[in-house]
Amino acid sequence: MHIIELTKDYAPLYRELRLQGLRENPTSFGASFEEESELPLSNFEEKILHPHRITFGAFESDELLSILTLEKSNLKKMSHISTLSGMYVHKAFRGQGISKPIMASAIMRAKELKCEQIHLSVNIENKIAKELYTSFGFEIIGMEKEIIKMTNGKYIDEYRMALYFDEWHEV
Repeated sequence: MHIIELTKDYAPLYRELRLQGLRENPTSFGASFEEESELPLSNFEEKILHPHRITFGAFESDELLSILTLEKSNLKKMSHISTLSGMYVHKAFRGQGISKPIMASAIMRAKELKCEQIHLSVNIENKIAKELYTSFGFEIIGMEKEIIKMTNGKYIDEYRMALYFDEWHEV
């Protein structure tokens, strides 16, 4: 398996896996399958090409197994913070340890960008994802109650989690 930073050329594969995630795990994302499946490929190309985002892909041969996006804030006073979003592992490859290398790649890239913190949100019922993030040193910094409202009217609560890089703090 190898991890790369996706380019525009990977947009069709990215779109396919992202839509699978939205369809298979709708409570894990703020976006919906119904909305994103209507978007043209150019929208996914723009997501990949966004100047403040890096979308990682984990591949086995030519098959995209996992995706994760790191976004560095473009606001001067918040430029020390990055956000992780859109984490998804292809349903056929779960439980094989794919999420750890892609998370490690995103964290290392955030360090290279001199980020002091990484933030993310996770459905409070998604224990596997929460355990993954905790294993990398993320800690719960809050809870957003009823942050997502599903089409059936059910609300989803999410934990806000953060990873702090103490080595970047100035004395």
